[in-house]
Amino acid sequence: MKTYLVAAAVSALVALGAGGAVAQPQPTATETVVIAGVGTVPVLVYQARFVSADPATRRMVLELPNGKRWAIVAPPILGDLEAYRNSERLLIRVVPGIVTGLGKARQGTPGEVLSEVAINDGLPGWPEGFGIRAVTLTTIFVDVNRQAGTVTFEGPDGGVRTLRAVDPKVLADLQQVNPGDLAQISYLEGIAINAGR
Repeated sequence: MKTYLVAAAVSALVALGAGGAVAQPQPTATETVVIAGVGTVPVLVYQARFVSADPATRRMVLELPNGKRWAIVAPPILGDLEAYRNSERLLIRVVPGIVTGLGKARQGTPGEVLSEVAINDGLPGWPEGFGIRAVTLTTIFVDVNRQAGTVTFEGPDGGVRTLRAVDPKVLADLQQVNPGDLAQISYLEGIAINAGR
């Protein structure tokens, strides 16, 4: 069962860049969806342009309004990547999902994607129309809320996300990290891409 609630507020995404705080693209709208076992989560909505795609690897490069490029492995639900046109406007919707692993990193560069897998068949309890990605990323934690079981960090697209942990081991690991830590985090998220024309 799908639950889509349109919220009135527009949330600003802020990321820490090398020269201090750098404003990132703001979502054009904020929706929420319900994920079984997690609850209500926001949907981050971006405008982007198609840059390129490799159909063999399904790696797709998108450009956000600030010029930042973001490469993803496109889940099969996104269809034939050869159908996208150069500079085509796209509407990107991202569902920040569940933390599946985390810990302090001894080395690495914030924003570096260590692994990314598109899950072919989606996941039970996730909203329809979203492809699911499993991502492992090196990042710096912006916030850690041990009571709520959430962690906030900058994703590979430059947007700040807050994800919830539900697994007992991940919740225990959450007690060992702090804001400002260089960390590796593994998580699931949903993505949907629609032509913006």
